[in-house]
Amino acid sequence: MGRRGFAFPAMFFLLGLFWFLPPAGAQRTNRTGTCQTETLGREFITSYMEECGNSSQFEMQISGYFAFTSVSVSISNYSFEEKIMVNQGEMVPVRLPESVGIKGSTNFSKVVLVKADKDISVVSVSNKHMNPETTVLYPVSSLGNEHYIVTPSTQSLDSYPEFSVMTYEDHNRVEVHVKGMLRYETGVYSTGTKLEIKLHAFQGIQLQGIADLSGTRIVSEKPVAVLVGQVCFCNNTKCNHVFEQLLPVCSWGTTYIIPPLPWQKVDEMVYITASQNTTVLYQLGEQQDNVTLAGGSVLQRPVKRWIPVSISANVGIQVVFYSVGAAVPNSSHAFLMNVPDVASYCPMYSINAQEGFENFALMVANISETGAIILDSQPLRDVVWNRVPGTEFVWGMRPLGPAMSSHAVEHPRSPFALLSVGTATMDSYGIPGSCRKNVTFQCQTETSQIKEPLKRCKGVFLRGNNSEFCSFMNSTLVNLETMCAEDRAVSLQEVARPFGSFLNSSTLSAHGKERKGEVASAVTLLLQSVELAALTAALRSPNNTTQTVTTETMAIETLVVPAAGPCDEVFRLRAQNETMDIHCDTVTRAATEDSWAVAFISYSTLDSIIDKRFLDEGDLTADEKLRNFHLNSRVVSGAVGNGRPMNISKPVFFTLRHRQTIKEEEETRCVHWKFIAGKGTWAEDGCTVLHTNTTHTNCSCDHLSSFALLMDHTGVKESYPLKIITYVGLTLSLLCLLLAILTFLLCRSIWNVSTSLHLQLCLCLFLADLLFLTAVTRTGSRVVCAVIAGFLHYLFLACFTWMFLEGLHLFLTVRNLKVVNYTSASRFKKRFMYPFGYGFPALVVAISAAVNPGGYGTSKHCWLSLDRGFHWSFLGPVCAIILINLTFFLATLWILRDKLSSLNEDVSTLKDTRLLTFKAIAQLFILGCTWSLGLFQVGSAKMVMAYLFTIVNSLQGAFIFLVHCLLNRQVREAYRRWIKGTRKPSPTIQTGSVSVSTVTTSTKMVSWGEPSTSSP
Repeated sequence: MGRRGFAFPAMFFLLGLFWFLPPAGAQRTNRTGTCQTETLGREFITSYMEECGNSSQFEMQISGYFAFTSVSVSISNYSFEEKIMVNQGEMVPVRLPESVGIKGSTNFSKVVLVKADKDISVVSVSNKHMNPETTVLYPVSSLGNEHYIVTPSTQSLDSYPEFSVMTYEDHNRVEVHVKGMLRYETGVYSTGTKLEIKLHAFQGIQLQGIADLSGTRIVSEKPVAVLVGQVCFCNNTKCNHVFEQLLPVCSWGTTYIIPPLPWQKVDEMVYITASQNTTVLYQLGEQQDNVTLAGGSVLQRPVKRWIPVSISANVGIQVVFYSVGAAVPNSSHAFLMNVPDVASYCPMYSINAQEGFENFALMVANISETGAIILDSQPLRDVVWNRVPGTEFVWGMRPLGPAMSSHAVEHPRSPFALLSVGTATMDSYGIPGSCRKNVTFQCQTETSQIKEPLKRCKGVFLRGNNSEFCSFMNSTLVNLETMCAEDRAVSLQEVARPFGSFLNSSTLSAHGKERKGEVASAVTLLLQSVELAALTAALRSPNNTTQTVTTETMAIETLVVPAAGPCDEVFRLRAQNETMDIHCDTVTRAATEDSWAVAFISYSTLDSIIDKRFLDEGDLTADEKLRNFHLNSRVVSGAVGNGRPMNISKPVFFTLRHRQTIKEEEETRCVHWKFIAGKGTWAEDGCTVLHTNTTHTNCSCDHLSSFALLMDHTGVKESYPLKIITYVGLTLSLLCLLLAILTFLLCRSIWNVSTSLHLQLCLCLFLADLLFLTAVTRTGSRVVCAVIAGFLHYLFLACFTWMFLEGLHLFLTVRNLKVVNYTSASRFKKRFMYPFGYGFPALVVAISAAVNPGGYGTSKHCWLSLDRGFHWSFLGPVCAIILINLTFFLATLWILRDKLSSLNEDVSTLKDTRLLTFKAIAQLFILGCTWSLGLFQVGSAKMVMAYLFTIVNSLQGAFIFLVHCLLNRQVREAYRRWIKGTRKPSPTIQTGSVSVSTVTTSTKMVSWGEPSTSSP
């Protein structure tokens, strides 16, 4: 992997490379020794072999797993030391001087030493002549006393094998049992020779071979680190070098599976080493080969293209994979890679696709468990699984794309193997996936959310400074890490007590705009830490039962349930006065062991910390409409499995108690806490209100996080001016409606279908306004109030139904202007008008009452309840009628504009289209536009819209009387006659007058089946 393509981005080894660490509780019955090789540790040693060519670059890639980890990189007996700080989920490269490379076959003191105050993982990078190679370094605690050398064979004269042995801080004696031929200092030693070499602390030896050194045995009094390599190895490709840190014999396994490389064109190699006599079963596809292998010997076997290999033995063996590079010139170069044994498989991995490479995830899994593998929180799709003959395993390959990206691959219960491999021009790499310890993974907060604050605090600590905010972040993380690191049962009291004290920190009560981001970051970290600690305590509970704890600052309840497959039970967890209902089948996939845990936390004071001082300025809201809201409940958190935010298959239900009793007109929203780009946000997405009353609200959410209630404290309240406007306006409307009803009944000159429609509308509106004015607040009797609400629902719906019929009649009347004697309107008979006008609202009310009989009547008004969206039984038909009448209005204007001139001469001579258009607009306004104002009573203009809605609708009766009576020439003449006390016969034809209610021509016109009064 050339430096050009293999840049090792900062997230490459995000969660460490500890392939050989078994899952928690796994039994190592097939291990040769008792040691367990891990990749996480606090002390590492290594060295760098002689450079190849004119350019060498040496680098340490240090990955952190805990916040504010201090790391020192130094070279023994050399004036070099670099101190860095690495955060959780962060990789920091440290460039070493070129002179660190060891030349020749000799003793050396330039041992590279890495020390940290918390666990880290380290990858060593040796880039020689544009041919880089990498190896995972194993911590000092994982070193062993016995190793066997493996070096790839070569036909090239300008390359040779080499290996180095290093000791730690004690004097050591090393025995080298030579196999092959090697140089040491000035001598040459061949097979059978034993070299005894004494090493001081932080010393090493480098030995170079004249021929293949595979099988050479290294034995030491105290643990040592052993590196093997090949200098300027030339086989099939340009000059390559390889190197790898070997595993001690005590960590070897007995069963191995090797999947083929995706880009493989030629035979690759596998080297099998035995420390004692054994029989090795080597199976290449369907072909089996039993080989008796003597202790200390190395077996070389091919790995064919697209054919998996399985290897097993009755004692521990070492298996090293060697990719020889492609046969095409200038293509991918060789690399060495330790192959993990089956006993070291684990259920959770992290891998990173590299920029500029064709990246692949190679997986080996149990044949019955592939369907449950999850990639980046989604089920693994589009993978062709191929059987590994002779085993219960299958292997599969998943392309990851050429972009730099981090991926999490996991199985809820079954261990599997994962290799991260990639190829590019002259470059290739292969490295085991990062096996994640259960406790380490569960106790890591979401790095992406607090990455910037941690980075800022890292700079503060590196400069030797301090800050209250950074001290809070460090204390919270240390408390979480300490709790998770303890190998014992942890009670919820031990969780609530220390984290509860953090809620009283002055960091969370800081004021000022510049401190709000710090408060949001601190709150986010605290919420995540409490969730993770509570889940860890639950899983470590010896009895796996329900646990509860209540303190002054928080209440926690946890539940542990065995992962026994699908179930249909709903669990209720309670903390203080809040509850959470969760379906057991929604979270079983979150289980990583034989059981899964659920935690529910209620915070007593957190809502006062992140309340008005944030929301008033919109700092915590993604939607401007939430600026007029404030928190009206405790903050609660729900978490399952490993504590990570996750979408779930079935919703979770929360019941939250109000801090303050709310009024019906006040709006409540269920929200959850987000932290994006350093800013805290209360967001509604994924959460809905199911039911609310004066004291509690039920929420449904499709994910788990931290939740609360927001209440609108600037809603439209009862106001004296609005009440006065309502009473005065409705009284005036009732008077005008009564006059309109008398007019439509007594004025014979305007009798027709249109008048009948006006009459029914006025009657319904008169009764509705009268009932509203006299009985809408009579809530003393629940039954009486429900009956009043039902009648109001019916009467107002009847008004809108007759409004719809008026709109239809207006459209048909104007449409008749297009063609004289157009008679389709005559098909609508009066006997259909009345059943529809009064029957449709009755049907809607009957269905509404049957579906939700409790929806009629509230504690404040005898009207429709807002619970369960019941008010849409009225708003739905209203909106539909408004839209239909709007369509009628637009069609009417179109006809008046384009078709009026086509009428016969008698009608065309009226020339009063302006009056006709005006009445059409007024008609639409009366038919429902006034009611649409009620739909805009939101946001900052809510009070203005409330006044407009009240004024316009309370005067609707007056508008009807104005348009249909006072603006009608015939009605005005009738009024004058009544006032003068004279009775004159009505003329047959009123020339020069055009009305929406009556359109006359010299030709007989039919409207809704009733002849015009002007017909001859």
